Amino acid sequence: MAPGDGIVSLHAITQSCRKGRHMNGYRIWASVFTVLAVLVGSLDAADDVKDTTVPPAGARPRIIATTDGEIDDRCSMVRFLLYANEWDIEGIIYCSSKFHWKGHSWAGEKWIERDIDMYAGFYDTLKTHAPGFPTPKQLKTVTFVGNIDHVGEMTKVTPGSQRIVKVLLDDKPGPVYLQAWGGTNTIARALKTIREKHPDQVAKVTKKAIIFIILDQDKTFRRYIEPNWPGLQILGSFRQFACIAYSWDRKIPGELHKYYDRAWMRENILSGHGPLCARYEHHSKKGFRSEGDSPAFMHQILVGLRSLEHPGYGGWGGRFVREGRGHKSTWRGARDDGDVNKPIWRWSAAFQNDWAARADWCVTKDYKKANHPPKVELTGSPDRTARPGEKITLSAKGSSDPDGNKLTCKWWRYDDVDTANTKIEITGADKVDASFVVPDEPGKTIHIILEITDDGDPPLTRYARVIVKVAGK
Repeated sequence: MAPGDGIVSLHAITQSCRKGRHMNGYRIWASVFTVLAVLVGSLDAADDVKDTTVPPAGARPRIIATTDGEIDDRCSMVRFLLYANEWDIEGIIYCSSKFHWKGHSWAGEKWIERDIDMYAGFYDTLKTHAPGFPTPKQLKTVTFVGNIDHVGEMTKVTPGSQRIVKVLLDDKPGPVYLQAWGGTNTIARALKTIREKHPDQVAKVTKKAIIFIILDQDKTFRRYIEPNWPGLQILGSFRQFACIAYSWDRKIPGELHKYYDRAWMRENILSGHGPLCARYEHHSKKGFRSEGDSPAFMHQILVGLRSLEHPGYGGWGGRFVREGRGHKSTWRGARDDGDVNKPIWRWSAAFQNDWAARADWCVTKDYKKANHPPKVELTGSPDRTARPGEKITLSAKGSSDPDGNKLTCKWWRYDDVDTANTKIEITGADKVDASFVVPDEPGKTIHIILEITDDGDPPLTRYARVIVKVAGK
């Protein structure tokens, strides 16, 4: 069993003790586990190795989405198209999975194009609210059929696999995020073609491609990709995705259900927001049905959390730790406070409100009548080195809102991510200017998150992350 898989992480135990919780009816002394945490370190913390390729400054992430057309894929596609300006979309590809393939629970090879046709109806309205939305024609041009004949089929070279090959072999800068909403078989076929036909490009592609897997829905990842492409980074949301999938109401705290329930969905998405949003295949009782595939692209929405810099940093699409199977480039879902679901659901209010604002953009032609996210301006470097006892000053004075809305600030420590164990008091945690004193833990890291939220309808949030490394004395 991998550390943190099926057990409560050491960091979670430490935090539970600090909060005075009981475990199995017995009080566990906080001092004992704090000492253990210092010696061993947090099991799910982000390590200091930054070997991830990131998009060039100012560039949008390059993405290719592969989908098997399951009902939750179709739900995810509604959200995906509303965020189409956030990425350079290089491909939308039909694939298969162990649940869906051509002839078996199959949605066909036209539903994506039909969604794009609906997108076309509000494209002109969307682009008044933000730059970069691709035209419907551009989206259809990059939509292809991949390997769909059966579960795990990767023998055929298909238009979808050829598209992936073409993108991975080009010379455009930045990584390419290959999203597996279904199985990885079309991606595997593309990688096999590269290894067979372009062996001189293997090192380049290994560094360039980043695969984000939802559930692992066929055997091509474990049997072909992982053993044949060592070093290629894999972000495996093998379990974490489930908190916004079919059983979301059993995995998300009850106080957050209001952002998913029938009333919220009807008011913010399903009614009065155009035909694409109305097409969302909601649950008649629960409202929100399932978007288990949405973390695959939510990970690449640049909201200021710096999640693309390191799998362990975390963001709207979740957070990851090295899997420990001997493949150091494979990552699985991390636990926050001992909960594998929390790295996603903790952002629920922010990403659901953000989606609601996008739905408003579909039907609101006047920029002034819709809400848009605030712009966060962090004073000073986001990466700092400081000595024990040094005072770190934090400021967001330059932040602004495009709609002139009032902004509120919240500074908090993401202690599941960092490696320091000492409790840190942030002075002015709800002010524009804040500070804290660096603990006496040389070599450790501290992650401070800034949340800035406007008072618009719905309220929207953006972030900044400050990472402080504690220097030696």
